[in-house]
Amino acid sequence: MTVIDISPSVMQFLLAFIVVVPLLGAVAALLPAPPGLRGKNPDQAVLRHGVTVTGAVLIAAIVLTAGFDHDHPATMQATTDISWIPALDVRIHLGIDGISLPLLLLTALLTFLCALYSYFKLPAGPSPKAFVALVLVLESGTLATFAVLDLLLFFLAFEMVLIPMYFLIARWGGDQRRAAAWKFILYTLLGSVVMLLGLLLIGLKSGTFDMVALATDNGRGLTTSVQVTAVLAIGIGLAVKTPMWPLHSWLPDAHTAAPTVGSVLLAGVLLKMGTYGFVRILLPITPDGMRTFAPYLAAFAVVGIVYGSLACLALARNGAKGDLKRLIAYSSVGHMGFVLLGIATMTPTGVNGALFANIAHGLITGLLFFLVGAIKDRYGTADLDTLAGATGAALYGRAPASAPCSPSPPSPRSACPDSPDSGARCSPCSAPTAPPKGSAAPRSAPSWPSARSAPCSPPRTC
Repeated sequence: MTVIDISPSVMQFLLAFIVVVPLLGAVAALLPAPPGLRGKNPDQAVLRHGVTVTGAVLIAAIVLTAGFDHDHPATMQATTDISWIPALDVRIHLGIDGISLPLLLLTALLTFLCALYSYFKLPAGPSPKAFVALVLVLESGTLATFAVLDLLLFFLAFEMVLIPMYFLIARWGGDQRRAAAWKFILYTLLGSVVMLLGLLLIGLKSGTFDMVALATDNGRGLTTSVQVTAVLAIGIGLAVKTPMWPLHSWLPDAHTAAPTVGSVLLAGVLLKMGTYGFVRILLPITPDGMRTFAPYLAAFAVVGIVYGSLACLALARNGAKGDLKRLIAYSSVGHMGFVLLGIATMTPTGVNGALFANIAHGLITGLLFFLVGAIKDRYGTADLDTLAGATGAALYGRAPASAPCSPSPPSPRSACPDSPDSGARCSPCSAPTAPPKGSAAPRSAPSWPSARSAPCSPPRTC
């Protein structure tokens, strides 16, 4: 069943379009401004260019989703298969199924929102041209990772996103951005080197790097020892990218230092590449190796769930100097632990649940980091203690902040919202009003606070 009846050739074009167009858009963003834009505002023009390119990719992804045959989600659709290196049987093989299509749509959506956010709030840093080009290169690499069906092309696309993310953190990030960027690149590169060895082992032992052929064979052409070795090597690289405890320590630093756009793309898109690799490569191609390591994967996933939750509670304590972005980063460690736990079951129900949780995490954390960016723009900080003091909110182990009452009477334009003469801004409440002449309250009666004698909350905008 399809929403729109689209021919296979058009589906092939749409898939190639969403992979290649961001890369072409990145090159165009670096070109000199056209003559018609000189003397105007080239920075705004290049930001509009980013919104246009990512918007076109999002529209193409939506049309591709509408043309997808949802009655056969396990069948590869919109496939393109071109020989690239015949000696190694390396092919330019593209295709989508029910696993990769939601991730393509998620990537296109979040990247478009990031481009739109940057148009109105560009982070301080070097040229906007470089910023837009890096975001588009990152989008192209991520979309290619979810669309390619060749092991070597998967590795190239997997690594293609590292350099743009490194520069987004190092050049447009906040405090400690260079240290966080180096930590990110070193962790992921070291994991990728080990992963490459595992991919080469599978390709050389089986005689092909084609994922569809390898998945159809279901590991029958690979010995158990080869599968165990390949799962160990590839799993380390994917676990770093996911990230899985205890290979997660780069993530909180990267999120804390990254700009809002970098955090959204890192949490909402890049982390999904790790879990996607488990489902796309390890489960169907090396099932015996996965059965060997599944209990250990489940154990690490459970530890990550508990550790991420406890870390969030520790950061929320008063005086812990916790950062709001760091708190969300640790929550991601726990959330991705649930995804890995579902994958470790190696059952259709568990894997389907993991895929749903994967998409849910991308949407939730992406929007949360947009919210944190708005809070940071308003208050100038993401420090939890500072934000709690500024807003009167309560942290774990701390009561809500309150201010003493002021004896000065309220003016009509600065009254508390509980009073009938509320104005534009709230101010500390006045002292209790005197009773009318000739009346006396009983001495034993309790003194109940009225709207004008209640303890004041901190000043806030009504």
